[in-house]
Amino acid sequence: MAKKKEKIPPPPGVGASPEELAAYFEKYGLEELEVAGYVRNLTEDEEKDFERLAEHCRARVEERKSTRTQLNLAMTVEQFERFTKYADRKHIPPSTLARAWLLERLDQEAKDA
Repeated sequence: MAKKKEKIPPPPGVGASPEELAAYFEKYGLEELEVAGYVRNLTEDEEKDFERLAEHCRARVEERKSTRTQLNLAMTVEQFERFTKYADRKHIPPSTLARAWLLERLDQEAKDA
């Protein structure tokens, strides 16, 4: 006997938190959402808005590249796995978490100085 397919609920609304959105899109993939009828093509105006946003983002990335430098860290495999698991639970990239922690510590050191 064939297994009955579960109906996918609609995506969270405009007022949904980032955590709610992340949980929903982690649970349901694009293919599933397309089959359920929740995916549509962008309108012409939406495509134009998207292109303007994409160009703005590209410009910001280039600007940041020219004013920033990079720091590489060495960790044991166990340390890195613990760190990435923690970042995953927060739904942020490990690099974002590391940067936030370093900047928080720099701010604290400046206050204590």
